Amino acid sequence: MSRRLRYYILFTTGLSLCSFFIKLGWTHNAGKALPSSIFEAFMDVAALLCTVEWLMPRYFYRSQYGRFGLGLGLIVFLGGTANILVQLRIFVGSNFLEYHVNIAKYKEVFFYWFWSNLVAGSYLMIFFVVLGGFALRLAFDRVLTARRLADMEAAHLRSELEVLKNQINPHFIFNALNAIYYKIDRSNGTARALTEQFSALIRYQLYECNEAVVDIEKEICFIENYVSLQRERSGDVVKVSCSGFGSMAGFTIPPHVLAPLVENCFKHVSRFEDRENFIALICRLEEGRFYFQALNSYDPVRQRGLSGIGLDNTRKRLELLCRDRFTLSTAEKGNQFETTLTLTV
Repeated sequence: MSRRLRYYILFTTGLSLCSFFIKLGWTHNAGKALPSSIFEAFMDVAALLCTVEWLMPRYFYRSQYGRFGLGLGLIVFLGGTANILVQLRIFVGSNFLEYHVNIAKYKEVFFYWFWSNLVAGSYLMIFFVVLGGFALRLAFDRVLTARRLADMEAAHLRSELEVLKNQINPHFIFNALNAIYYKIDRSNGTARALTEQFSALIRYQLYECNEAVVDIEKEICFIENYVSLQRERSGDVVKVSCSGFGSMAGFTIPPHVLAPLVENCFKHVSRFEDRENFIALICRLEEGRFYFQALNSYDPVRQRGLSGIGLDNTRKRLELLCRDRFTLSTAEKGNQFETTLTLTV
């Protein structure tokens, strides 16, 4: 929006100047031509902004074409009608109810000016302005979409190449884990449970993450298995709590956007000896928005030698996959670090 704002300002200025010189040419009255052209340009640009910044994202891009057409017609009607009433006040000093009085006073001149210039011109100008803005926004968005798809494909290819270069075949790991699981004595329930959870993590990465989106239940299950393994590894040193996981259902998200946030908590959680070390994972769904918050106790001294790119990579993936449907923010509050993801679903 901020980038397009410059074009809107230039368009408004140019439209106002053109309208001013045209009106000045036939009125020879700058005192009337100037406010008339400014208001007309204001109404045209207001209609343009309502169309391209509100109607298109809200209805057209969600395939609600009937509502989009109705909204477009309403914008043209309201904008044109407002312009007619104001122009009548500026040039004639009257309103629409005094139409017959003006006809009698100015005869054919008023009839032609009112219907041909004022009424037809007001509605047609707004219609063509919003139609042009609609066409330009659609063209620009298609170009941006093509670029994003190309970036996603390139990123996907780079990711596959890195996997092939730096990792052994994950299918081998998955099959090896299954073999190990059946070799563990049944009396050793903890070891079998941990092996099964780790196997579930690998299975999710192999078979569930090949699509653009996954069910939220599967992503949450992956997080729960990961947290269980980390709990065993951390023991009693770190207190881990999860809230809202059981109520998450009925929508999809891109795969592996939550895992880096959770991994970041376990990587950077404090190891205080004189106070509590904690990790809190909280998720909720409100009015079509999914909120995921990851909090961990934080030790600035311990973090000096640690670094990572997990959050940066997650932000880049979200920018490619979700465009303007997400926010990802971090905050350091004393000895607590917070990461919050908001995603429109």
